Amino acid sequence: MGEYAPAFVLPRCDRGYLGLAELIGRPSVIHFYSGTGASWFEQSACLNALAPTLGVLGVALVGIICAQQAVVADHCKVTLTDFPVLSDWEPRGLVSRLYGFNLNRAAPNLASTYLIDGHGVVRWIRYGVEAADVDSATIIAAARSHLSRQKPLGPTD
Repeated sequence: MGEYAPAFVLPRCDRGYLGLAELIGRPSVIHFYSGTGASWFEQSACLNALAPTLGVLGVALVGIICAQQAVVADHCKVTLTDFPVLSDWEPRGLVSRLYGFNLNRAAPNLASTYLIDGHGVVRWIRYGVEAADVDSATIIAAARSHLSRQKPLGPTD
């Protein structure tokens, strides 16, 4: 925490690409999904419920799944997410590895969630969350706590 988040540009499940640079200017929650397709539905349901509240708070929400783009696109067609979902597959989950948790270069068994401020600095991390334990109340509390802080001076504030 307190360091700049690793930059990335990844394919969206619906169209185009999305990168960290496009999120700069407002706080963002980035959630790295865990497991495979079955657990993705639980995580998407939680994040879909969370998206409107984060939107009111002015916080962007992005999901990242370590799977091939076509597989992620199929998931998005079924779940109809209210937030961008990205595919982190080539080369083998590089972005999730840059964020420090997917060291096996495969679909991770545990989810991770990051709160990144409007300057691109990581302010909160929740590692090692089982798919069923993705807790929207905890994520909202972290976002509200960050928003109520005095504005940071730099990445190590």
